Amino acid sequence: MKKTGTGAPVKRERVPQAERRRITRGKLLDATIDSLIEIGYSRTTTVEVGERTGLSRGTQLHHFPSKADLLVAAIEHLADERSKEFEVALQARLDEGDDPVDAMVDMLWMMFSDPIYWAVIELMVAARTDPELLEKLEGFERSLGGRLYAAFKELTGRQGRETKGSLEMTLYFMRGLAMERIFRQNEAHYAHLLKRWKTQLRMLLAT
Repeated sequence: MKKTGTGAPVKRERVPQAERRRITRGKLLDATIDSLIEIGYSRTTTVEVGERTGLSRGTQLHHFPSKADLLVAAIEHLADERSKEFEVALQARLDEGDDPVDAMVDMLWMMFSDPIYWAVIELMVAARTDPELLEKLEGFERSLGGRLYAAFKELTGRQGRETKGSLEMTLYFMRGLAMERIFRQNEAHYAHLLKRWKTQLRMLLAT
C-alpha cells in the first residue's frame, strides 16, 4: 500500500483477473498479426511473439497451448474486429441510399485488399501442409462465411443454395484478386474488374 505526502495510505485498485487476461491475450494476438504481416508465417514463432510482447513462454502456453492455437486465435480476433467495422461501414453506405450489391462488393474488397489480409493468406498457404492448422482454419472459415452469408441474405432479401453459391463465388473472386495484388499493383484495373463482377452478381441473383 502506497502512502501519500501526508502519510495517509492510498489503496491501489486491483485490475480484475478477467481484464488482465483480456489485455494479455490482446498483446499476444496483436503481436502475432504484426509478425505475420511483417515477416511471414515461417518466421512467426512463439519466440518471436514473446520478444515482441515481452511475455514469457509460460504465459503464452497458458493462453495458447500451441502455435496453431495462437495463429488461428489471432486471425479470429482480427476478423471479429474487422467484421464490426465492416457492418458499421456497410450500414453507412446503405443509409446513404447506395445499391446493396455495390455496397457489399465494395466493403468486401476493402477487407480483402487491406494489408492485414496478408496474414490470412500466410496461414492459408501454410495450412496446406499443416493438418492441425488446417483443421482450426477450416473452423474459422466456416464461422466467417456464415456471418457474411447472414449479412448478404439480409441485404439482398434472397436466401438458399443459389444465393449462397453466388456469395461463395464472390469470395473466391475476392481471394483471387487479393493474391494477384502480390504481383500487380494496379487499383484502376481491380476497380474495373469489380465493376464487371457487380454486373455478373446481379444477374446471378436475378436468375
